[in-house]
Amino acid sequence: MKRHNLALAVSALLVSSAASADIIISEHIEGSSNNKAIEFFNAGATEIDLSTYVLEIYSNGNTEAGNTVPLVGTLPPNGIYVVAHPSASAEIQAIADKTGNLYYNGNDALVLRSGDAVVDSMGQIGVDEVWESDGVSMQNQTIRRKDSITSGDTDPSDVYAPGDEFNSFAIDDISDLGQHLGFGSAQPEPEPEPAPEFGACGDAATLVSEVQGSGLSSPLFESEVVVEAVVTAVYLDGERPLNGFFIQEEDADQDTDPATSEGVFVYHRDTAVAAGDKVRLAGTVGEFYDSTQVSGLTAITVCASGESVTPAAFSVPVDSLNAFEAIEGMLVELEHPVVVTDTETLGEYGDFWVARDRLYTPTQVAAPAEDNTINFRLNAFLIDDARGVTNAEDVPFPAGGLSAVNTLRLGTEITNPVGVINYSFSEYRLLPTSALQYIDANPRTEAPQLADEGDLRIASFNVQNFFNGDGAGGGFPTERGAGTLVEYERQLAKLVAAITAMNADIIGLNEIENDGFAETSAIAQLVAEVNAQSDAEWAFVSFGDAEYVGSDAITNALIYRTDRAAETGTAVFTTEVPFDFGNRPPIAQTFHDLVNEDEVTVVVNHFRSKGGCNSSAAEGDKDSGDGQGCWNATRVQAAEKVLEWIANDPTGRDVEDVILVGDFNAYGMEDPVQAIIDAGYTDLQFAALGAENHTYVYDGLSGSLDHAFASTSLNDKVVATVNWNINADEPQVFSYNTEDKSEVNLANYYNEDPYRSSDHDPVVVAMTTEANDSGDNDGGDADVDDGNSAPPVEEMPNIDHATTSGSFPVWMGLSLLLLGLLRRRV
Repeated sequence: MKRHNLALAVSALLVSSAASADIIISEHIEGSSNNKAIEFFNAGATEIDLSTYVLEIYSNGNTEAGNTVPLVGTLPPNGIYVVAHPSASAEIQAIADKTGNLYYNGNDALVLRSGDAVVDSMGQIGVDEVWESDGVSMQNQTIRRKDSITSGDTDPSDVYAPGDEFNSFAIDDISDLGQHLGFGSAQPEPEPEPAPEFGACGDAATLVSEVQGSGLSSPLFESEVVVEAVVTAVYLDGERPLNGFFIQEEDADQDTDPATSEGVFVYHRDTAVAAGDKVRLAGTVGEFYDSTQVSGLTAITVCASGESVTPAAFSVPVDSLNAFEAIEGMLVELEHPVVVTDTETLGEYGDFWVARDRLYTPTQVAAPAEDNTINFRLNAFLIDDARGVTNAEDVPFPAGGLSAVNTLRLGTEITNPVGVINYSFSEYRLLPTSALQYIDANPRTEAPQLADEGDLRIASFNVQNFFNGDGAGGGFPTERGAGTLVEYERQLAKLVAAITAMNADIIGLNEIENDGFAETSAIAQLVAEVNAQSDAEWAFVSFGDAEYVGSDAITNALIYRTDRAAETGTAVFTTEVPFDFGNRPPIAQTFHDLVNEDEVTVVVNHFRSKGGCNSSAAEGDKDSGDGQGCWNATRVQAAEKVLEWIANDPTGRDVEDVILVGDFNAYGMEDPVQAIIDAGYTDLQFAALGAENHTYVYDGLSGSLDHAFASTSLNDKVVATVNWNINADEPQVFSYNTEDKSEVNLANYYNEDPYRSSDHDPVVVAMTTEANDSGDNDGGDADVDDGNSAPPVEEMPNIDHATTSGSFPVWMGLSLLLLGLLRRRV
């Protein structure tokens, strides 16, 4: 390659690649939307272990990698390994061996490493430009390595000219991806076929299966065809329709090849047709964003009406995305019910994901491992309203239209839907041709459904960046959370509704603004509003002279009902490593249950999140590909440190009953959770609900990031544990946010209720403060009450409690003292 050495600060990155010189980047796809893929080729004579290899992406001239993609498995001689963007087209994903963080553009350098050795590279580290030479560009092209190049470029710091080693192909050309035929040599284009005669109804015609072919794109691309088939669905009317209709080959003319679709979309709005019409048409075969269609019609006639075709039987999961491609454009009927598994884009785009069953994050239900993965798109597909409307005011799902009082929750069952399969915006979608039949298999509940309400209830609740501006109605937008006063008021109302309906006595909070404890603080104003809306009196825990809890923008907090619990220990937090950065400082306080004479220490945690890997992360903190994401070692360290901290009795009460709650940013089978269990604590959700429980949904996969762990002595007193699924299962559009919502939608999608008050679900634990002989810890659906006050404590130390004004009620202190004296006389 014609490169000229250029001294850079990144020279320290350059390492000999003698140990791994045979693997090269053989194809680089930088296509439309998220169509991005990298192909690797083993040009050597021996098998290569890929477990030591990682692809680094240096974005926008940075000298440190912003994203890394570890490779897995082995690569035999002449073998090919493809990594694709997780939202690349279905055709690309069907070829890919792995999806990863391929967030690059034409100005981002790529480096393939094995350990410290640079094996191959594209672009120039430290330079922010779109690399292009001799018509070959790293942007908006597919480029393939030339025949003569059999070893990698191990110097990513010198000037880069892609035309020296690569050939250029059209954007989104994936015809050689995963094959490496001819080392990137272009193939001659065939001579075009002459245009066929239109003829009359019943004359010979091109079969739809021939138009579709058995591959990812049509073998008749840009050919003129005459097709005769039955209209199955029409999309010509309404706001931003598809402007066309679907046709399907008559049953008698369908071939027997399961790999070829019998349906296709016709882009044409100038002729009125109806479902059941048999039409004969002439047009040109094309691929519109990888979706086969016939367009540019030169003739069309309706041959008959009232015809029908048999819907193709279909089921999920599928073995590969080719199964969806084989029914693209066809009328299908699911052979089984499906359940709603993701509604993140329901309000914005009018679509939602369904699968055969609820899909769980792999590490929620099984131990982390490279092979413990799930390909979401092999298990799920979208149901779509077939419109190009964004933020519509009349989303048709569920029946009656989406609204805050007519929700579509995850877990809702849909009975054997029927519709046509369309491919658009890189996803396969079912467009219903008849009304969907819903079964409310996961209804809302007005309060947590505990089988036994116990004497004391402790909860954990992530309040999703609750910030209150300057506390006086201004100061918006803040660093996180609500962007306006209106949004703050909407968020506050929903959180208060959730807290008051939760029927808990002590609640550990995550993601609340770390702005102190004065009357204008977020915690004080939250508790003040809870008190205004509740029959009970609530207080928050403060920490002596500490103005803030650590230095992060968000913190943990504790609030409690003063008629059910009282602080007895020294409220504390720690900022020792690893709680100085990333992991938020855990907080702890010991409470006396006012129902019985017992104490429990509550520890609220918020471990570092899974995102944001960078090249400077320690080995255990990099994304290893086992499903635990970034910063796993940091979270394990936090788990071990908080256990050590609590073992040293930081609240000074020498209490055996300890409960750890909060957002641990680790799913049920991940290392941080196992570290706590290995120390003798019980995972209360697992014990009561099994592995398949959830408080959070990410990319359609459910799992619990929020946990409650009980010490051995406390576990004997736990009678019920539930995840109150008021948030993760609800459409995101119901949140407090006002962006991109019309006045109609602002009213339609919002209620001052608990549902979608946050993105995490609360965890609620009920316990007796006397040993539970049965050892039961159940979920359940028994009714709950609002609780009553009970005999006070015998002795109370002198503790500064905090209510809405930051001081302990005088009446309660006097009553406790008097009743304590009376009790000692008995």
